[in-house]
Amino acid sequence: MKIFKSLIPAIVIVCFSIQTAFSQDISREDKKAIKSKEQEIRVNEEMLLSGVEGLERIKSRLTKDKSKNRITKEEVLRKETIIRNVEARLSKLDKKIKTQKEELNSFKKSLNVKVAEVKEIETTETKTEKTPVVDTKADSDLATREQELKAAREKLEKEIKASEEAYQKQLEALRKKNEKLTQLDSQLKAEKKEIEDKISKEKRMKIMEVEDDISVNEEMLISGRQGLKKKKDQLETAKKEGALTAEDIQRKEAIISRVEKRLNKLENEIKIKKEELSKLKAA
Repeated sequence: MKIFKSLIPAIVIVCFSIQTAFSQDISREDKKAIKSKEQEIRVNEEMLLSGVEGLERIKSRLTKDKSKNRITKEEVLRKETIIRNVEARLSKLDKKIKTQKEELNSFKKSLNVKVAEVKEIETTETKTEKTPVVDTKADSDLATREQELKAAREKLEKEIKASEEAYQKQLEALRKKNEKLTQLDSQLKAEKKEIEDKISKEKRMKIMEVEDDISVNEEMLISGRQGLKKKKDQLETAKKEGALTAEDIQRKEAIISRVEKRLNKLENEIKIKKEELSKLKAA
């Protein structure tokens, strides 16, 4: 029994790291730095994968909303802008991941990081030789992540390309629409100018017409005032000379009164015309 026990090989406990195997000469700070960088890359990869999935959901919802006419054109443009911004961020994140991996590899090379090695712990007097250990689980997980990341990148590139093509088509449609609007604007401006010219011409004609009316009425008023004064003077002279009967005097006074009323009315019309002229010129 003792002989059998002496033949039992020594128990070896193997220790290894899932992410990176470190040689014993690497400092604790460097190990922490490597783990920190690896974790940051992993987080960014997860963010990229989630972002691509989220982008697909947003596009799917937008497509459904557009097909069912549940949103306005303004909302479509706003959401398409959001999608382009998300794509730009994901593309930027993908580039960041690649840069981080390159930096991590350079950092590892500078530290001469080697493949994980078996660290032995002797429980008997018999010693075992160091044997390389291959972490198949870690390799499988890494390969799966790389495949997922590759698929996400390809999907993102397709999404960006499709979005850019749709955006270019939209720009072209907007450009054509803008050309039509520009033509319509020019046409409306030409019509507006024509109307304004017509109105301006009509306005000038109206102003001239009112000014002519005022001039004629003023001439008539001046002449009428002069004639009225002359009639009054003649009547006063005839009264003094006794050349007229009472009936003639009464008739002439009635005529003078009516002429005076007519002249007062004409003067009021001139005043109204002048106010109208002021408004026309101010308009």
